[in-house]
Amino acid sequence: MDTTSLFTAALQLPDPWRVSGVEFRDEEDGRRELHIAIGFAAGSRFPCPEPGCGEAACPVHDARERVWRHLNFFQYKAFIHAGVPRVTCPAHGVHAVPVPWARTGSGFTLLFEAMVVELAKSQPVADIAEQVGEHDTRLWRFIRHYVDEARLYEDYTGVEAIGIDETSRKGHRCITVVADLVERNVICVVPGKDSTTIKRFARDFMDHNGDPDRVRLVTCDMSLGFAKGIRERLPNAARIIDKFHVIKHANEAVDKVRKQEARGNALLRRTKYLWLRNESNLTGLQLETKRSLQRQRLKTGRACQMRETLRDIYDTSADRAEAETALKRLCSWMTRSRLEPMKEFARQIRRHWRDILAYFDHPYTNAILEGLNSVIQNVKTRARGFKNMDYFSTMIYLTCGKLDLSTVTT
Repeated sequence: MDTTSLFTAALQLPDPWRVSGVEFRDEEDGRRELHIAIGFAAGSRFPCPEPGCGEAACPVHDARERVWRHLNFFQYKAFIHAGVPRVTCPAHGVHAVPVPWARTGSGFTLLFEAMVVELAKSQPVADIAEQVGEHDTRLWRFIRHYVDEARLYEDYTGVEAIGIDETSRKGHRCITVVADLVERNVICVVPGKDSTTIKRFARDFMDHNGDPDRVRLVTCDMSLGFAKGIRERLPNAARIIDKFHVIKHANEAVDKVRKQEARGNALLRRTKYLWLRNESNLTGLQLETKRSLQRQRLKTGRACQMRETLRDIYDTSADRAEAETALKRLCSWMTRSRLEPMKEFARQIRRHWRDILAYFDHPYTNAILEGLNSVIQNVKTRARGFKNMDYFSTMIYLTCGKLDLSTVTT
């Protein structure tokens, strides 16, 4: 088998395409490149590229020379050269024929694009661009194309339980991530964190056959914007305040008490995590230090006991009625505590009373989203931030969306 026949077989070229030449070229920078020429026999005919046209043997009108970047051949950059034929169809006139090794309009072969998309799941695109010797903007262009195409095939017909959470991109610029709590994957990424965010999600959800009226559960934080959007766009959904967000607010209240008390008690300085971590996560020395401080009957110690009581309510309540009784006692205790941060936290609980108690009817949490958020933060960190919000959204879908990329990269 000669070289051209070997490369024809390796590239799996269908008739009438054939490799007509293979050569190594020396570039000015001293590197060598492999250039593969592909052609077709004189007199070849091609089907009309227009959808629905049955003309299968259109004559070639002319050919336009094109070049595509291909997978490296060992350590050498490889390029494919071909004259792309334009055919004459009796019904549709002159049109260019799509080539089997590349997307129409792309400067890369399908195999090269598929490789980069797969690498982008675990590496920064800037690093991949440096490895393959291309500008990252060119790579982002087709990565976004494939992610957008794969999302077109996503079907959310049966989605009934979703989690909503926001993550900071840079400074105060936020994006909202929506996940399917059953399938445990991201289904939508939209900028912002107000009621219009839910509106944009609902529109995207319907574009993928989702029915907002069928959504029965939504877990989220205490955002009033989310609450308004859920009432307007997901009318039949029970809103569940995620228990981890409630405990997070309790932690913030405890730390405010500690900071206030630390102004007059140096022993409380640098003890933040003694009060906010579960005792099972403390070392022996840390636990001994905490117990010693608690014996001093500190305000911070009382606030910590309130926080731990809240955790016990979540961990041990058998049903909603039991949780409601215990939560009432806790709010009463905090209100009478003379600790302003804890009193404010009690008022916050009362403002969201029904949605907090909804957890005990439907014990869903945003734990899935918290796990996905760690992946998202890792994506952001390894890329050292994203100048373009669309790039950030693309990477979230690529790494957390469970997209079936095989449908669009083959």
